[in-house]
Amino acid sequence: MGKRKEQPPDEGAPAWMATFSDLMNLLLCFFVLLFASSTLDEGKIQKIAASFENVSFSIIEKGVISILEGQLVSGGVTQLPGIQSMLEHVGFASEPTGDNLEVETTGKEDTNANDTKTNADSENEAGPAAAEEPSLAVSEQQDADSLKERMQQEGEKQSEQMYEEIKSMTESYAIDDRVIMDYTYQYVQLDMNGAILFNTGQADIRSDARLFMQKIASILARYKSHVIEIEGHTDNVPIRTKQFESNRYLSTARATKVYEYLMEQGSLIDKNIKVAGYGESRPIASNETEEGRARNRRVTIKIYNQLHSESD
Repeated sequence: MGKRKEQPPDEGAPAWMATFSDLMNLLLCFFVLLFASSTLDEGKIQKIAASFENVSFSIIEKGVISILEGQLVSGGVTQLPGIQSMLEHVGFASEPTGDNLEVETTGKEDTNANDTKTNADSENEAGPAAAEEPSLAVSEQQDADSLKERMQQEGEKQSEQMYEEIKSMTESYAIDDRVIMDYTYQYVQLDMNGAILFNTGQADIRSDARLFMQKIASILARYKSHVIEIEGHTDNVPIRTKQFESNRYLSTARATKVYEYLMEQGSLIDKNIKVAGYGESRPIASNETEEGRARNRRVTIKIYNQLHSESD
């Protein structure tokens, strides 16, 4: 029986090798992108994911794969020319700008084209970022100004209400003629003439002023949960005695004596009270006249409203 004649093998590589080569290149691209993503920060990864929405992938003849804007990987190629440029583009470009042409890779980079493209991408990126930063700063400043304005309005409302309440109490105690009142968006201020409380050059509260101070203590008791400041002030006439070396010492001693007397009434909270002496540094009238100096010799009590008591 005669032998069957063997058929000559087909010319060229088997068909399965082209498919296998395409598969290997796809896997290579996949792992390269995974590796590149692992070294990027979170912001770049998010940009990569967003950029894929506008990028098309396609398989063309002869196992050539078109990636992004003309970046190609052909069958059997084991290196990616310009891979760093491609990854930078994916990470930074907001949308593709090329024509996504399907051209076989020759293994040589078009250096001039890549450089031009990279520079353009950098300019496009820097432009919006530079514009956004001043806009964000302006917005934050506007928010801060708006918040400050609302706080001032609320504080002024609270201070005005306190002012009316305290004014009513001073009238009922018949001491409204000995207390000068005012208010700001932070506090209500009570000014008491030093001549009513102290003898000249002395810091002890006069005996005939104690009933007056008891009434002041009753008013302050209603606001004992608020921050209360007691300030001593003098005129600019120098003082130097064995007891007080300067007006600063005298004003501090007077403020302290008022504080101690108010605490003796047992109706205030010590941690909420501040005491300070300013001497002649904060006049409210001219020291050129006797009347002005008399006004400057005073004790000031500031009762902060609830809003600014909490902020302290």
